[in-house]
Parts: sequence; structure tokens; C-alpha cells
Amino acid sequence: MISSDLALIGTTIHRVAQLIQQRIDNEIGDSGLTRLSWMAATHVEDSLGLTIGDLAGRLEVGRATAGQLVDRMVQGGWVERWPSPDDRRSQIVTATPKARAMLEELAPRQSALEDEILQDLSADERRILLALLERIKSRLLR
Repeated sequence: MISSDLALIGTTIHRVAQLIQQRIDNEIGDSGLTRLSWMAATHVEDSLGLTIGDLAGRLEVGRATAGQLVDRMVQGGWVERWPSPDDRRSQIVTATPKARAMLEELAPRQSALEDEILQDLSADERRILLALLERIKSRLLR
């Protein structure tokens, strides 16, 4: 039994996150991307010159996990990997035309999914929710 409001909040946040993840998985299941590879492709497309280490930081996973993810994405034709001209230990990851086309196709689905998930919140409530979550995240990262 949950004995405190704090535990109840943590449990609720965890459950909401799980439900959102399930919705995302269901929405993009036919794309050939996983939730993590979709996020990775988005970061790679949005940031030219992104290294695998940078990608690991943005996805909040370890370098080995990011490296394995990039390996699978290279095999799937989603990204290409190039030696960094600045650091021979680093590799630059770039999105392929296949990934760009899929990201473009998924963009309206992402917007629709966000609208569906947040439909019961007004624009002001959405801004407040985001601000509160960012404050919590900032505090936890200290």
C-alpha cells in the first residue's frame, strides 16, 4: 500500500509515462522505428555533426547503448556513421533520406498524439504542466 502523497505522485508519474510510451509504441509500430530509434533519428536530424557520445547524452543512455542503437540503425538504413574530422575516437551520425522521409511522415502523427494525450488540458494548463515538469527535472538533475 502506498503510504504517502510523495509515493503516490511518483507512482502516478510513472504510470502516466508508461501509458504515453505505450501510445507512442502503438502509433509508430508500423514505421519500422522503435520509440528510442525514433527519438535518436530526430536528434540526429535536428543536430548536424552529432556524435554518438552527444546522442547518448541527449537520449540519456550510456555510450555503449547509444553505440548499439546506432549499429542497429545503420543496419536498418536509418543513419550513416562517419569518422569525426576533429576527434579520431568519435563518429558523426547523420540521418539517411529514409529516416528523413519517415520523420516527415511521423510529424503529423506526433502532433495528433500530443493533442490526444493533452486534450483535456487548456493551453494555459499545458504550459503550467510543462513548466512544473521542467522544474522537477531540473531539481532532480542537480
